[in-house]
Amino acid sequence: MIINSSEFENLKKDGLILKKNVLDHDIIKKIKEMIKLNNEGKGVSESHFPITIKAFIIKLIKFDFIKIKHTLFLLNLKNKLNLELIAKNFFNKNSNLDMVDCYRNKIQKNEILPWHSDQAYSGAKTIDRIAPADQFYLKFLFYLTDVGPNNGCTSYIPGSHKITHAVRSCLYENKIKYEPFWEISDLVNLINKKDNYAHIVNKLGSEIELNDFLNKANLIIMNKENNLYDYHASAGDLLIFNEGGLHKGSKPSLNERLVLRYLYSQQ
Repeated sequence: MIINSSEFENLKKDGLILKKNVLDHDIIKKIKEMIKLNNEGKGVSESHFPITIKAFIIKLIKFDFIKIKHTLFLLNLKNKLNLELIAKNFFNKNSNLDMVDCYRNKIQKNEILPWHSDQAYSGAKTIDRIAPADQFYLKFLFYLTDVGPNNGCTSYIPGSHKITHAVRSCLYENKIKYEPFWEISDLVNLINKKDNYAHIVNKLGSEIELNDFLNKANLIIMNKENNLYDYHASAGDLLIFNEGGLHKGSKPSLNERLVLRYLYSQQ
């Protein structure tokens, strides 16, 4: 798989791109079977795969040869698709594969996850736990079922990753006081505080861009059923996105949602 210069530009600008028809029918079927085998009888919706030597040894000790076989298949798949090269080119430095997992969500009326920003330090209590703003994941999300508006797509506000990066930078540099901003309403409240707003505008370099984001965020807060940032994707399509941007897992209201995910960070 190749990501051309135009797609990289869009990934940097918007925080996400959608690649069509990356996985063929046979691979989708194989991964679906793997998810079923890993989840069957366990009552869980998520399966993690061992990607470190220590994790492999633990699986060997437990004679979990099926999980090892599945992991090798998934590692071979990411090599064929050049995911590490794509991540390296995105970060402009070597990258780490930090996680591989599959999960399924049954048909439901509630959102999988509300609007939020990852790497929002929601668990931090003191400033010394704030990580540098450039510590975030580039996620490769392969859809194994069809998704769409209010049916399992990962909704995303384009360009919002720049806003949260500016916020995290100001926090790390101790220019603004820490408070959690995982949820979209908390992030808006944090930005709108007078002193915070000025520092974030300065870090971002554009008051217009910040105000545009706030307008979009406020529309979502006022109308949670708003699906302006939803999209249609088919089984086999790939969403690549910067996890720092504002996103949500919309409710899978029509069919169950199955996905395969690879998480990369920069070294």
